[in-house]
Amino acid sequence: MSDLSSSYKQVQDKINATKSYNQLKSQYDKIKKTAGGSFDEAKSDVTQSLDKLKNLSKSYERELKNQFEQLLDINSILGGKGGNTTSHLKKIMIKTLRIIEPKISLILNEEILSALGCDQQQTFVAKSIYVKVKSVDLARLFTKDPNSKYGKAFYEKSPINIQSTPFSMNKELYQRIQSGNPYDTDNGQLYYGRSGQPLFNIQYVETNDLGETGPWFKVDLQNRANSVNNVFEFMTDYYKTIKVVDFNSIISWIIDAITGAVSINGNIGIAQLKDMNKFALILQRILGLCFDNRKEIDVSGNAKVGEYDDIDESFFEFTDIDLRNIDSRIENVKNGVVEFVTCDNVKLPVDSESIMDSLGDLLFVKDDDLDNAIDNLTKKISDNNNWKGLGLDVSIQAEIDLNFVKNFAKGLILSLVSPKVLLPIFVMLKAIGQEISDLVESLYDFMKRFKKFVKNIISRIGAIFVEVLFNIIKKEIRSLLQSTIMDLAKEKANKKIIMVLKLIQLLVTVSQFIQDWRKCKSVVDEILWLLKIATTGWGGELSLPLLMASKLLDGASTVRAFTATIEELQKIGVPTGDMPDGSPNLSVLSMFSQLKGSMGEMAENGKIQVAIPPLTITPAGLTIPASGFGKSF
Repeated sequence: MSDLSSSYKQVQDKINATKSYNQLKSQYDKIKKTAGGSFDEAKSDVTQSLDKLKNLSKSYERELKNQFEQLLDINSILGGKGGNTTSHLKKIMIKTLRIIEPKISLILNEEILSALGCDQQQTFVAKSIYVKVKSVDLARLFTKDPNSKYGKAFYEKSPINIQSTPFSMNKELYQRIQSGNPYDTDNGQLYYGRSGQPLFNIQYVETNDLGETGPWFKVDLQNRANSVNNVFEFMTDYYKTIKVVDFNSIISWIIDAITGAVSINGNIGIAQLKDMNKFALILQRILGLCFDNRKEIDVSGNAKVGEYDDIDESFFEFTDIDLRNIDSRIENVKNGVVEFVTCDNVKLPVDSESIMDSLGDLLFVKDDDLDNAIDNLTKKISDNNNWKGLGLDVSIQAEIDLNFVKNFAKGLILSLVSPKVLLPIFVMLKAIGQEISDLVESLYDFMKRFKKFVKNIISRIGAIFVEVLFNIIKKEIRSLLQSTIMDLAKEKANKKIIMVLKLIQLLVTVSQFIQDWRKCKSVVDEILWLLKIATTGWGGELSLPLLMASKLLDGASTVRAFTATIEELQKIGVPTGDMPDGSPNLSVLSMFSQLKGSMGEMAENGKIQVAIPPLTITPAGLTIPASGFGKSF
């Protein structure tokens, strides 16, 4: 097991042990008050969540977990609000999505400049540029009418309204293909940027200026007002006219990742499905990259890739298992079915028409009601009438919600790989003399040709959601440790413990140590530190400076000893939760009694005797060796 995987496991073990302590301590207190009575009423509301985590049977499935999914496992153990963690997380992620567009636009602009290989002073020559339609339309959006169910899922929500902001550029590009006329012919003017300056004219043509078959978008670049055609200014001016983050597109990609409903309804071809699934798999690998400052960086907690700007070619290769999974996914889409782990991978028919109708309805939902609308959408998936009466004795709603949360970053990234976002990138590449864009004709091509750009965009967006989830986990840890720390305070009756409690509350509220949320070890180490600081003292090798500092130690603690005992019992598989009938686990509670008795005797009658060696004094010489006595507490 890698160091990173071991750290995630330590977090889970410590959280689980602390939860068990809280549960068992509560039962212990109740039993003390009602000794000899019935234990039936002592059942705790806290359960052993770790035992309920799904153990995936295939090792390669486990290895694909990225940092976000590891944190989801930790959050699952913590429990979350109302016991409905995934549903709660889903709403938080949706709210996050609605407020991070400025951050996404900033990331996009920064990485585009880097991909173009230029700085903010780079200029271009205003001329006609020919960009292949296939190069910008990697998901083949333009093969679908904006008014079709599939089109409504991915085109912009608003109709085309010339020079409105945000402008529905994907719809306009589709319209250019249908019309064949230049933009200014149909609309009476050139396309203007947010600054009010003309950016370009655009037309759909079958051949370029060299007579090469495309089809192409012919883009006639315009001179800037100050006669300095700055690449950065052009990109910024353009992107401010469109909505980079299309909410409906993101949700549609997420729903398609969960059910395949959008691909089913759109009758997507096998070649395109294979390309989309390859893209999704590489995307998952990139989300699994860690950017720790070490010689090697972890991938999905197990494999490792050298920490270089460019990912090597092996990163884009697929194993036989990968290809079988891709083929299985394609087969499910073509057959109109979906599989869920909680249903033992039984193939269930997908009601794609109903799902697409619900996606279309989102276009008319106000922003304040989107949370509930999406919640109803995911519930509609599990309420499929065709799934009833099939002998399924488990609910798949939780898995749907969990998959929804897991695919948030993927949905956002896929929505960004749209024609209106890619068009100015490829235009500027050609404007500064780079012809690489003509070689891009698929999502997979795009990832391989623009490795660094894709890696940075995906990892930085993934880090946004890691930070959101980490902050949720911090709050849950604070709540979880509250009881444990208060028990420590009561046990010691020491004001210093109360000060530690206050310190921990501040630490888990404001994180000061993580600067890059793509550094997996930084994230998991801080969680471990937050868990350890509340339940461990300070110690180390018995060097003189440390011995002198021993007065700072807290002393032995029944709370810490019992929590550590629970953790060790769980490691070897000893049940620490309630008995099958719901009564308290007296075997484990008896250990608590033993610890309290031992600690009580030590506190009351324990003593220590130490040998005191000769001590140097000045100027007389040495003291006489002696013995001394003290208390251990």
